[in-house]
Amino acid sequence: MISTQEQRQLIIHHPMFSHFTEKALEELLADAQPRDYPAQALIQRQGDPAERFYLVQSGKVKLFRISADGKEKVVEIIPAGRTFAEAVMFMQRSVFPVCAEALEPVRLIGFSNRLMLRHLEQNPQTCLHLLGHMSVRLHQRLDELETLTLQNATQRLALYLVSQVRDRGAESAEIELALPKSLIAARLSIKPETFSRAIANLRDRGLIDSRARVISIPSIQNLLDEFAEGQTPGPDYKAGVIATDKP
Repeated sequence: MISTQEQRQLIIHHPMFSHFTEKALEELLADAQPRDYPAQALIQRQGDPAERFYLVQSGKVKLFRISADGKEKVVEIIPAGRTFAEAVMFMQRSVFPVCAEALEPVRLIGFSNRLMLRHLEQNPQTCLHLLGHMSVRLHQRLDELETLTLQNATQRLALYLVSQVRDRGAESAEIELALPKSLIAARLSIKPETFSRAIANLRDRGLIDSRARVISIPSIQNLLDEFAEGQTPGPDYKAGVIATDKP
């Protein structure tokens, strides 16, 4: 059950809950289950039964899949204020499609899939708002998929750095990487050594300057122009597919 005003405000202003009636919202709040996890704790396993979805109150959660050969593939990093596993409630087979791990100490708020579905059935207007919210998430995933399949490693890194700039209207920017470089590399589907070469490539071109986890971008537009979508594919482009790990 929600016990603090901070948790209550976070929930009622989130797009997934903000259009519910007061009565429905109170029922969801009464059933919600806050839970804390230490860093590196496994929150859920791929294939586990899914009875709840989660809102991250604080910390970051890594979503990943384990391939048939035992390799880990990072799917998404969920920061504070975002939800995950909400789409599972609409699946015919309610199991988690990914693993979830706490990157740092996290506090999650879990919500019942069954209760959420019941209130959605009773509130068609809320369903429409939720579809809009999930559609935005879907388009974000499609954009990421396009980046991973149509861009080489240096282009992916350049686009990732631009995505971390908060003021999109700024001419230049300085950002501090919120994640370890090894994790960013995994998120971009490149090896750590390829990530280091991509950083060096951008730095040698004068497009960035790097000091540990601080990245300076002298000209955001120059970085975008140099690695804009639609460039002529390089020699590693074959039959419309680019390998997932290229220097």
